[in-house]
Amino acid sequence: MESNLVTDEQAILTHQPCDDCGSSDAKAYYEKHSYCFKCETHRWLDQEDAVDHIDTSLGLIEVGRFDDIQSRKIPEAICRKYAYSKSRHHDKKVQLAPYRNQDGKVVGQKVRTADKDFYTTGKFTDVQLFGQHLWKPGRRLVITEGELDCLSYATAVNGRWPVVSIPNGTASAVKAIKRNIEFVEGFQEVVILFDMDEPGQKAAVEVAEILTPGKACIGQLPLKDASDMLVANRIKELTSAVWEAQPKRPDGIKNGKEIWDEVNSPIRSGRSYPWSGWDVCLFGARPRELLCLTAGTGVGKSTIVSELAYHAANVHGQNVGYVALEEGLGRTGQRLMSIEANTPLHIPNSLSDKDKRDAFDKTLGTGRYYLYDHFGSIDSENLLRKFQYMVTALGVEVLILDHLSILVSGMDQEQLSQYGDERKAIDYTMTQLRSFTERTNVSMILVSHLRRPQGDKGHEGGEKVYLSHLRSSASIAQLSDAVVSISRDMSSGENRLEVNCLKNRYAGITGPMGTLEYNPETGRLVEVADEFGEDFE
Repeated sequence: MESNLVTDEQAILTHQPCDDCGSSDAKAYYEKHSYCFKCETHRWLDQEDAVDHIDTSLGLIEVGRFDDIQSRKIPEAICRKYAYSKSRHHDKKVQLAPYRNQDGKVVGQKVRTADKDFYTTGKFTDVQLFGQHLWKPGRRLVITEGELDCLSYATAVNGRWPVVSIPNGTASAVKAIKRNIEFVEGFQEVVILFDMDEPGQKAAVEVAEILTPGKACIGQLPLKDASDMLVANRIKELTSAVWEAQPKRPDGIKNGKEIWDEVNSPIRSGRSYPWSGWDVCLFGARPRELLCLTAGTGVGKSTIVSELAYHAANVHGQNVGYVALEEGLGRTGQRLMSIEANTPLHIPNSLSDKDKRDAFDKTLGTGRYYLYDHFGSIDSENLLRKFQYMVTALGVEVLILDHLSILVSGMDQEQLSQYGDERKAIDYTMTQLRSFTERTNVSMILVSHLRRPQGDKGHEGGEKVYLSHLRSSASIAQLSDAVVSISRDMSSGENRLEVNCLKNRYAGITGPMGTLEYNPETGRLVEVADEFGEDFE
């Protein structure tokens, strides 16, 4: 079939041999191109690039003519350079953008109709970027979102600088770049000039993040895209957007000169603790911090935790998520009510039902406590989902997990096999908890048991605690912001708890944090005076 491209043109030279198919007389030469009537190959005389033979088995549309696109201010020369042609399909005028496979053969076409409908022909499973075949790796590559944007920027720079576009829109931008990563990475700098709408900018960031750090820049335009900029004749601003594009840094990385407001902010202590010695050492509790409490069995960790929960909710008015894996909801609730009532409610007492109800209303009844009834099901992934719900949907600001060791030891063999062993399971769980606190801005209090030291005394006998005594995994100490140990000589009947700071990332202060004494009549932990007869301050 004779091409639409040559029907209205007068041949300059006819019946010439064709090097492409071997015909002795099927090729004709025109003013700007040649055409073989046997193999239907076009070749343009003013450029090296040829319009490939159209493989009809792929359902490709016959190439039409190259012409300027007046409505977009794109000249014929740029359309010809990129082989962007005008043709007809199903009796409609269409524009064709050819796409090539990795061998450089045209295997697909993006079709644009006059009424701005889009569809494709051929195969797009492993194609190059639009216009990729024209360029060799060099200093700077510009990547646009659509073919007309590519042609528009090429027009602005007279076709002298490399510019390409992605084949299938922003949803598959990353996939398209990965497929052609060797070509893209071959340039010293890559400017991503996608549309200024939300999907375009989101895709620009995603593409930038898969390239070598420091290579990708994201251009910003005052109008929606490069095509709109060219139509508005804002060519200088379009080219400047590429030259002035800023390198995309990974999230969270800033130049030191940008953080004056952060370093000049007033120094504020965090949420106070119930005991002054803790505040002197830790300077209060802050969002995104993970505090680990550790002690031997029965020393008093859960009693301390309940005091911390009560102080956060009843003194500071914060919502508290409380997960106690070794006791039921009733026992946890009694701990909180006992603090308000100044009476241990879990043992026989003389408190009236009215007083108990009053203690309930002022603690659990405030709606600021959220407890997790785990029903014996202990799974770190499930627990994290519960934490996420507490923080996101319920507005929880302080999370308490009592305790980590039982969370992992409660896993069955099949669950443990996913991690390898208990130590690796704790490593994984701690990493997830650390990431969770950073992501959600929550303050977390974590209880961890100790491994038994060598010797007969043990931590329950007042043995001094070190970070290395934390059970099973070094990640507990590494990922916690602060580690606080509690020691008590249970064999002597002492009700005094010695509190020490083993790690303090915020202030660096470690050592004694004071002594707490348990009052069996009130069920409260009270900070005792130091050896000089003064409160710990």
